[in-house]
Amino acid sequence: MTITLNAHAHPQDPLSAAEILAAVAATRAHLAQGGYAGAPIERALFNSVSLCEPSKYAVLQWSGLFTEKEIAAVAGGTHELKRQADIHLICPVTAQSFEVIVDLPSNIPSLSTVDTATVTGWILLPRDSQPSLQTEELLEAEVVCKNDPQVKAACEAVGIDQADIFVDGWCIGGDDRFPDRRLQQCFIFTRARPGDNLYAHPADFIPVIDSHTGEVLTIDFPHLNASTFPSSHAAHAALEARERFAPPAASHNYLPEQIAQDDPTFKLRDTLKPLHVIQPEGVSYSLAGRVISWQNWKLHIGFSYREGLILSNVTYKDGAKGERPLFYRMSVAEMVVPYAKTIYPHHRKHAFDTGEYGIGALANSLALGCDCLGSITYLDADFVTRAGGIETIKSAVCIHEEDAGILHKHTDFRDGRAHVARNRKLVISSICTVANYEYGFYFNFALDGSVELEVKATGIVNAYALAPGEPQDLAHEVEVAPRVVAQHHQHLFSFRVDPMIDGLRNRVVEVDSVPDDDGLGSDSNFYGNGFKTVKTVLKTAKDAQRDYDAARARAWAIENPAKQHYASGANIAYKVVSKDMPPLLAKPGSMVWNRAPFARHNMFVTPYAPNELYPSDMHINQNPGGEQFGLAEWVARDEPVEDRDIVVWPCFGVTHISRPEDWPIMPVEILRVHLKPAGFFDRNPGLDVPSSADAKSRNADEAFVGATTDGCCSSK
Repeated sequence: MTITLNAHAHPQDPLSAAEILAAVAATRAHLAQGGYAGAPIERALFNSVSLCEPSKYAVLQWSGLFTEKEIAAVAGGTHELKRQADIHLICPVTAQSFEVIVDLPSNIPSLSTVDTATVTGWILLPRDSQPSLQTEELLEAEVVCKNDPQVKAACEAVGIDQADIFVDGWCIGGDDRFPDRRLQQCFIFTRARPGDNLYAHPADFIPVIDSHTGEVLTIDFPHLNASTFPSSHAAHAALEARERFAPPAASHNYLPEQIAQDDPTFKLRDTLKPLHVIQPEGVSYSLAGRVISWQNWKLHIGFSYREGLILSNVTYKDGAKGERPLFYRMSVAEMVVPYAKTIYPHHRKHAFDTGEYGIGALANSLALGCDCLGSITYLDADFVTRAGGIETIKSAVCIHEEDAGILHKHTDFRDGRAHVARNRKLVISSICTVANYEYGFYFNFALDGSVELEVKATGIVNAYALAPGEPQDLAHEVEVAPRVVAQHHQHLFSFRVDPMIDGLRNRVVEVDSVPDDDGLGSDSNFYGNGFKTVKTVLKTAKDAQRDYDAARARAWAIENPAKQHYASGANIAYKVVSKDMPPLLAKPGSMVWNRAPFARHNMFVTPYAPNELYPSDMHINQNPGGEQFGLAEWVARDEPVEDRDIVVWPCFGVTHISRPEDWPIMPVEILRVHLKPAGFFDRNPGLDVPSSADAKSRNADEAFVGATTDGCCSSK
């Protein structure tokens, strides 16, 4: 297999299609030789093939950001830069799963130590360890349900034609009834006609299938809302089966052509006039391979099936101080969507969209002028199919610039002299569809030296049906349309930040703003107006488990204690700031609490470790977790995190109590976490941004009712 080399190749570039195929071929050759751990593989399915994260310290040394001596001060030993593929392999016949490492020829010719792709690692996973559900498996769930006799009977009992059902396959979290099975729970919907919104017609039953065998193992029929209801399987099974009911029949559509069929008077508004984003001289950024440079920023853009966007080697060119390192790697390492409904089996609804499915593999092919506006650069994403082929998602990553309003402004009221500079942001984004929901991930780099991760949640809320006359469960759900309910839920994201704030030794300081200790009338605070900042150095991993406190305007500063600001004397830093930090509302010891250790607090800090990338472990699918699991296990070591190479794990999100206005399609809910310079720069880094008046801007006098113009040559 010939692998074409890129003149601008980077060690963290995603695997190319050719590299994926080479890794697949090497794995098949290894299988043909035999002698591997596990029973003979009768049918090899490639669940994923992705870049095995190269050595951080080898990458940094290769990049020239740090000297060998600086790296040795935080990480002893030698660090080899390898190009490797990480493969998750499944055999459905023998119900086995494997992790395979394949060494590849380097994409950088001068670093190549391997001539051909070769298997160098092979691990047989435990029976209860399941790799993520692959996209093709989710599609197969619908095929299974459309052809199963149990599902046929369940459909016919309420007047549904089995051929007309649609199925959203979900990971199940766990089900003690079916140990060592690869499971999906299947949410069933139907349509009133082709193109109709299927989520308006949820069925009253939930099949559970074995993805390996294609069997329907059982069908669950949740009981109705009542003053007392079964929340455990034992209580559920002890009750008599309830009466069946048909899906809600009324249509609730969001596609204009479908709305027009329901309401002949509907028409699209015609009052929105065109708004164009034009850059007549082209964009202000440049790309060397996947390394982008823009307004003193420089970084590498990666993409994986699991995390989607991965930004690394983020630096800022700061005048005479040169290129200053900021963040080695940033990504959304995990997320969870726990639902509040307690009637069995709704407790199983808590999707880990990153680890259970692979959010990157669910990326949209973005459309020019729709998903991104203006002058756009796109990057494709290559993934493996289960058969070992290639699926390419065209335009999976969007890169563009946006006007961001005012950067700074002041008017001297004495002489009327006004100075204003406009802000602009570089936006690197991807939008992913997870069944009913869409998530837009936007990394925004600004002219003031700040970075913002913005998540836009949209799509369609997960809908379940009420029986005719069934009372609402006002505590746990909202009836967004007659007999259609949206259960309360949360969206919680683990943002993994690997900082290198002007060096590899950093620490985190919690910063609270509080009233002065002394009271009104005291010698030190006579008028009672005093307030101050209280700073707490987080010294160990256990100390660094922290929660957001809006009353204290709590933020966290990632400091370099070896470098101070020339005027303030404070350590140079970047602050983590977010107002979108709800607590996990599930009880300690619950299924989701055990599986989502990253959501138990809003902030964690751990020492850097090369294999600690995913806070709910590599394989969260059907993993029961536990009190000491994933990130919680790393924290339990209680290692020092002061003046160390550290990783910061803010958890942010939203508690979503649905509104009728979220139906039938949800306006975007925007969540943000900021990384802001705090004494990192000597002064405002945007002072050199010119004050300019946009020549294309004009007076919109036509907006005044009754206004007239005198034609093209009239005085403005």
